[in-house]
Amino acid sequence: MSKVTGKKKSLIILYLIPTLIIYGVFCVYPCLKSLFLSLCSWSGFSDEITFVGLENFRRLVKDPIVWKALGNNLFILVFCTLFTFTLALAFAVMVTKSRRRYHKGLRIIYFIPYVMSIAVVAVLWTFIYNPSFGLVNGFLEKVGLSALQHVWLGESDVIMGALVVPLVWINVGFYMVMFIAAILNISEDCYEAAAIDGANKRQQFWHVTIPGIWQEIRTSLVFFCVTAFNYSFELVYVMTKGGPNRASELLTTYLYEHAFTYSDYGYASAIGVLLFAVLFLIIFIIMKGMKAGYRDE
Repeated sequence: MSKVTGKKKSLIILYLIPTLIIYGVFCVYPCLKSLFLSLCSWSGFSDEITFVGLENFRRLVKDPIVWKALGNNLFILVFCTLFTFTLALAFAVMVTKSRRRYHKGLRIIYFIPYVMSIAVVAVLWTFIYNPSFGLVNGFLEKVGLSALQHVWLGESDVIMGALVVPLVWINVGFYMVMFIAAILNISEDCYEAAAIDGANKRQQFWHVTIPGIWQEIRTSLVFFCVTAFNYSFELVYVMTKGGPNRASELLTTYLYEHAFTYSDYGYASAIGVLLFAVLFLIIFIIMKGMKAGYRDE
Protein backbone atom coordinates (compact mmCIF):
# COMPACT_ATOMS: atom_id res chain seq x y z
CA MET A 1 0.00 0.00 0.00
CA SER A 2 2.87 2.37 0.83
CA LYS A 3 4.52 1.62 -2.54
CA VAL A 4 1.32 2.61 -4.36
CA THR A 5 1.11 5.79 -2.32
CA GLY A 6 4.73 6.55 -3.13
CA LYS A 7 4.11 6.06 -6.85
CA LYS A 8 1.06 8.32 -6.71
CA LYS A 9 3.06 11.03 -4.98
CA SER A 10 5.83 10.78 -7.57
CA LEU A 11 3.26 10.99 -10.37
CA ILE A 12 1.61 14.02 -8.79
CA ILE A 13 4.97 15.76 -8.42
CA LEU A 14 5.84 14.90 -12.03
CA TYR A 15 2.63 16.49 -13.28
CA LEU A 16 3.09 19.56 -11.06
CA ILE A 17 6.64 20.33 -12.22
CA PRO A 18 5.68 21.89 -15.63
CA THR A 19 2.98 23.99 -13.96
CA LEU A 20 5.36 25.17 -11.24
CA ILE A 21 8.00 26.04 -13.84
CA ILE A 22 5.53 28.10 -15.88
CA TYR A 23 4.22 29.79 -12.73
CA GLY A 24 7.76 30.53 -11.58
CA VAL A 25 8.82 32.02 -14.92
CA PHE A 26 5.73 34.16 -15.54
CA CYS A 27 4.63 35.04 -11.99
CA VAL A 28 7.31 34.57 -9.33
CA TYR A 29 10.28 35.80 -11.37
CA PRO A 30 8.61 39.06 -12.54
CA CYS A 31 7.57 39.82 -8.94
CA LEU A 32 11.09 39.26 -7.64
CA LYS A 33 12.56 41.26 -10.55
CA SER A 34 10.18 44.15 -9.80
CA LEU A 35 11.21 44.07 -6.15
CA PHE A 36 14.87 44.20 -7.18
CA LEU A 37 14.27 47.03 -9.68
CA SER A 38 12.49 49.06 -7.01
CA LEU A 39 15.89 49.29 -5.31
CA CYS A 40 17.62 50.42 -8.51
CA SER A 41 17.72 53.21 -11.06
CA TRP A 42 17.15 51.89 -14.59
CA SER A 43 15.91 53.46 -17.80
CA GLY A 44 14.59 50.18 -19.18
CA PHE A 45 16.69 50.42 -22.35
CA SER A 46 20.32 50.25 -21.20
CA ASP A 47 22.26 47.41 -19.64
CA GLU A 48 23.33 49.68 -16.79
CA ILE A 49 21.29 49.12 -13.63
CA THR A 50 22.41 51.27 -10.68
CA PHE A 51 21.59 50.09 -7.15
CA VAL A 52 20.21 53.02 -5.12
CA GLY A 53 18.82 51.20 -2.09
CA LEU A 54 15.69 52.72 -0.60
CA GLU A 55 15.99 56.00 -2.51
CA ASN A 56 12.95 55.24 -4.70
CA PHE A 57 10.85 54.56 -1.62
CA ARG A 58 12.01 57.80 0.06
CA ARG A 59 11.00 59.62 -3.10
CA LEU A 60 7.69 57.78 -3.13
CA VAL A 61 6.83 58.79 0.46
CA LYS A 62 7.44 62.46 -0.39
CA ASP A 63 5.48 62.35 -3.67
CA PRO A 64 2.00 63.88 -3.12
CA ILE A 65 0.70 62.45 -6.38
CA VAL A 66 1.29 58.92 -5.06
CA TRP A 67 -0.94 59.52 -2.06
CA LYS A 68 -3.54 61.26 -4.21
CA ALA A 69 -3.54 58.23 -6.52
CA LEU A 70 -3.74 55.82 -3.57
CA GLY A 71 -6.75 57.73 -2.24
CA ASN A 72 -8.44 57.44 -5.63
CA ASN A 73 -7.71 53.71 -5.72
CA LEU A 74 -9.30 53.26 -2.30
CA PHE A 75 -12.27 55.44 -3.29
CA ILE A 76 -12.94 53.24 -6.32
CA LEU A 77 -12.44 50.06 -4.31
CA VAL A 78 -14.80 51.06 -1.49
CA PHE A 79 -17.65 52.46 -3.57
CA CYS A 80 -17.39 49.91 -6.39
CA THR A 81 -17.48 47.11 -3.85
CA LEU A 82 -20.43 48.63 -1.99
CA PHE A 83 -22.61 49.25 -5.05
CA THR A 84 -21.55 46.17 -7.03
CA PHE A 85 -22.21 43.67 -4.26
CA THR A 86 -25.42 45.36 -3.10
CA LEU A 87 -26.91 45.38 -6.60
CA ALA A 88 -25.59 41.92 -7.50
CA LEU A 89 -27.05 40.41 -4.35
CA ALA A 90 -30.38 42.20 -4.80
CA PHE A 91 -30.69 41.04 -8.42
CA ALA A 92 -29.64 37.50 -7.49
CA VAL A 93 -32.32 37.25 -4.80
CA MET A 94 -35.01 38.66 -7.12
CA VAL A 95 -34.09 36.25 -9.91
CA THR A 96 -33.93 33.15 -7.71
CA LYS A 97 -37.11 33.90 -5.80
CA SER A 98 -39.12 34.65 -8.92
CA ARG A 99 -39.44 31.61 -11.18
CA ARG A 100 -40.62 33.44 -14.28
CA ARG A 101 -39.12 32.42 -17.62
CA TYR A 102 -37.88 35.85 -18.69
CA HIS A 103 -35.48 35.99 -15.74
CA LYS A 104 -33.22 33.49 -17.53
CA GLY A 105 -32.83 36.04 -20.28
CA LEU A 106 -32.13 38.76 -17.72
CA ARG A 107 -29.14 36.78 -16.45
CA ILE A 108 -27.61 36.93 -19.91
CA ILE A 109 -28.38 40.64 -20.32
CA TYR A 110 -26.82 41.51 -16.96
CA PHE A 111 -23.74 39.43 -17.80
CA ILE A 112 -23.05 41.06 -21.20
CA PRO A 113 -21.06 44.09 -19.87
CA TYR A 114 -18.60 41.76 -18.11
CA VAL A 115 -17.57 40.01 -21.34
CA MET A 116 -17.15 43.26 -23.26
CA SER A 117 -13.70 44.70 -23.86
CA ILE A 118 -12.79 47.32 -21.25
CA ALA A 119 -11.61 49.64 -24.01
CA VAL A 120 -15.02 49.37 -25.69
CA VAL A 121 -16.78 50.05 -22.40
CA ALA A 122 -14.56 53.06 -21.78
CA VAL A 123 -15.29 54.55 -25.21
CA LEU A 124 -19.02 53.83 -24.78
CA TRP A 125 -19.19 55.63 -21.43
CA THR A 126 -17.08 58.50 -22.75
CA PHE A 127 -19.88 59.14 -25.25
CA ILE A 128 -22.54 58.68 -22.54
CA TYR A 129 -20.81 61.32 -20.40
CA ASN A 130 -20.22 63.73 -23.29
CA PRO A 131 -21.43 67.18 -22.08
CA SER A 132 -22.86 68.16 -25.48
CA PHE A 133 -24.67 65.07 -26.78
CA GLY A 134 -24.22 62.48 -24.03
CA LEU A 135 -27.14 60.51 -22.64
CA VAL A 136 -26.63 61.62 -19.03
CA ASN A 137 -26.87 65.36 -19.63
CA GLY A 138 -29.55 64.81 -22.26
CA PHE A 139 -31.68 62.86 -19.78
CA LEU A 140 -31.21 65.45 -17.03
CA GLU A 141 -32.31 68.19 -19.42
CA LYS A 142 -35.41 66.24 -20.48
CA VAL A 143 -36.57 65.71 -16.89
CA GLY A 144 -35.95 69.32 -15.93
CA LEU A 145 -32.79 68.78 -13.88
CA SER A 146 -30.44 70.87 -15.96
CA ALA A 147 -28.87 72.22 -12.78
CA LEU A 148 -27.35 68.78 -12.20
CA GLN A 149 -25.59 68.69 -15.55
CA HIS A 150 -21.79 68.50 -15.46
CA VAL A 151 -18.78 68.04 -17.67
CA TRP A 152 -18.55 64.63 -16.05
CA LEU A 153 -15.03 63.73 -17.16
CA GLY A 154 -13.71 67.28 -16.92
CA GLU A 155 -14.59 68.36 -13.39
CA SER A 156 -12.45 67.31 -10.45
CA ASP A 157 -15.38 67.23 -8.03
CA VAL A 158 -17.46 64.65 -9.91
CA ILE A 159 -15.02 62.64 -12.00
CA MET A 160 -14.32 59.86 -9.48
CA GLY A 161 -18.02 59.26 -8.95
CA ALA A 162 -18.51 59.23 -12.71
CA LEU A 163 -15.81 56.55 -13.08
CA VAL A 164 -17.38 54.34 -10.40
CA VAL A 165 -20.61 53.96 -12.41
CA PRO A 166 -19.17 52.09 -15.45
CA LEU A 167 -17.04 49.91 -13.17
CA VAL A 168 -20.16 48.87 -11.25
CA TRP A 169 -22.04 48.38 -14.55
CA ILE A 170 -19.31 46.02 -15.77
CA ASN A 171 -19.17 43.81 -12.69
CA VAL A 172 -22.76 43.54 -11.41
CA GLY A 173 -23.77 40.79 -13.86
CA PHE A 174 -20.79 38.55 -13.11
CA TYR A 175 -21.28 38.61 -9.34
CA MET A 176 -25.04 38.29 -9.73
CA VAL A 177 -24.50 34.99 -11.57
CA MET A 178 -22.12 33.81 -8.85
CA PHE A 179 -24.61 34.66 -6.10
CA ILE A 180 -27.46 33.00 -8.02
CA ALA A 181 -25.48 29.76 -8.14
CA ALA A 182 -24.78 30.01 -4.41
CA ILE A 183 -28.39 30.79 -3.46
CA LEU A 184 -29.71 27.88 -5.53
CA ASN A 185 -27.52 25.55 -3.43
CA ILE A 186 -29.35 26.54 -0.25
CA SER A 187 -31.94 23.92 0.62
CA GLU A 188 -35.57 25.03 0.46
CA ASP A 189 -36.04 23.22 3.78
CA CYS A 190 -34.07 26.03 5.46
CA TYR A 191 -36.52 28.63 4.17
CA GLU A 192 -39.52 26.49 5.08
CA ALA A 193 -38.21 25.98 8.60
CA ALA A 194 -37.59 29.71 8.97
CA ALA A 195 -41.12 30.47 7.71
CA ILE A 196 -42.62 28.01 10.21
CA ASP A 197 -40.70 29.80 12.97
CA GLY A 198 -42.36 33.03 11.89
CA ALA A 199 -39.52 34.64 9.93
CA ASN A 200 -40.61 37.07 7.25
CA LYS A 201 -38.83 37.59 3.91
CA ARG A 202 -36.41 40.14 5.30
CA GLN A 203 -35.49 37.90 8.23
CA GLN A 204 -35.07 34.91 5.91
CA PHE A 205 -32.68 36.98 3.81
CA TRP A 206 -30.47 37.95 6.76
CA HIS A 207 -30.62 34.66 8.67
CA VAL A 208 -30.82 32.08 5.86
CA THR A 209 -29.62 33.52 2.54
CA ILE A 210 -26.64 35.54 3.79
CA PRO A 211 -25.24 32.78 6.06
CA GLY A 212 -25.79 30.25 3.26
CA ILE A 213 -23.68 32.19 0.76
CA TRP A 214 -21.22 33.78 3.21
CA GLN A 215 -18.20 31.89 1.91
CA GLU A 216 -19.07 32.81 -1.67
CA ILE A 217 -19.35 36.49 -0.65
CA ARG A 218 -15.96 36.29 1.04
CA THR A 219 -14.29 34.65 -1.97
CA SER A 220 -15.97 37.06 -4.39
CA LEU A 221 -14.82 40.03 -2.34
CA VAL A 222 -11.19 38.92 -2.49
CA PHE A 223 -11.45 38.27 -6.23
CA PHE A 224 -13.11 41.64 -6.78
CA CYS A 225 -10.38 43.52 -4.90
CA VAL A 226 -7.72 42.00 -7.16
CA THR A 227 -9.58 42.53 -10.43
CA ALA A 228 -10.84 46.03 -9.52
CA PHE A 229 -7.32 47.43 -9.78
CA ASN A 230 -6.92 45.98 -13.29
CA TYR A 231 -10.31 47.14 -14.55
CA SER A 232 -9.89 50.61 -13.06
CA PHE A 233 -6.54 51.14 -14.79
CA GLU A 234 -7.78 50.28 -18.26
CA LEU A 235 -10.98 52.26 -17.87
CA VAL A 236 -9.34 55.35 -16.39
CA TYR A 237 -6.46 55.34 -18.87
CA VAL A 238 -8.80 55.27 -21.87
CA MET A 239 -11.36 57.72 -20.47
CA THR A 240 -9.25 60.32 -18.64
CA LYS A 241 -5.56 59.30 -18.51
CA GLY A 242 -5.63 60.45 -14.89
CA GLY A 243 -6.98 63.94 -15.61
CA PRO A 244 -8.16 66.56 -15.20
CA ASN A 245 -5.18 67.86 -13.23
CA ARG A 246 -4.57 64.32 -11.91
CA ALA A 247 -7.99 64.25 -10.24
CA SER A 248 -8.54 60.65 -11.43
CA GLU A 249 -4.92 59.52 -11.14
CA LEU A 250 -4.46 55.94 -9.92
CA LEU A 251 -1.35 54.16 -8.73
CA THR A 252 -1.47 52.03 -11.86
CA THR A 253 -1.75 55.01 -14.25
CA TYR A 254 1.04 56.81 -12.39
CA LEU A 255 3.18 53.67 -12.57
CA TYR A 256 2.52 53.40 -16.29
CA GLU A 257 3.46 57.06 -16.80
CA HIS A 258 6.82 56.70 -15.07
CA ALA A 259 7.65 53.42 -16.79
CA PHE A 260 6.63 54.15 -20.38
CA THR A 261 6.70 57.96 -20.59
CA TYR A 262 9.67 58.86 -18.40
CA SER A 263 11.51 55.49 -18.68
CA ASP A 264 11.98 55.50 -14.90
CA TYR A 265 11.53 51.80 -14.25
CA GLY A 266 13.05 51.91 -10.79
CA TYR A 267 10.49 54.38 -9.45
CA ALA A 268 7.69 52.64 -11.36
CA SER A 269 8.68 49.36 -9.71
CA ALA A 270 8.60 51.06 -6.29
CA ILE A 271 5.03 52.20 -7.00
CA GLY A 272 4.22 48.63 -8.02
CA VAL A 273 5.62 47.31 -4.73
CA LEU A 274 3.46 49.82 -2.83
CA LEU A 275 0.41 48.73 -4.81
CA PHE A 276 1.14 45.07 -4.03
CA ALA A 277 1.59 45.83 -0.32
CA VAL A 278 -1.70 47.77 -0.14
CA LEU A 279 -3.60 45.05 -2.00
CA PHE A 280 -2.05 42.31 0.16
CA LEU A 281 -3.04 44.21 3.32
CA ILE A 282 -6.62 44.70 2.10
CA ILE A 283 -7.00 41.01 1.22
CA PHE A 284 -5.48 39.98 4.57
CA ILE A 285 -7.98 42.16 6.44
CA ILE A 286 -10.88 40.74 4.41
CA MET A 287 -9.81 37.14 4.97
CA LYS A 288 -9.33 37.66 8.70
CA GLY A 289 -12.35 39.89 9.21
CA MET A 290 -14.74 37.60 7.36
CA LYS A 291 -13.25 34.33 8.60
CA ALA A 292 -15.99 33.68 11.12
CA GLY A 293 -18.89 35.66 9.72
CA TYR A 294 -22.13 33.68 9.89
CA ARG A 295 -20.35 30.39 10.41
CA ASP A 296 -22.26 29.52 13.54
CA GLU A 297 -25.66 30.63 12.32
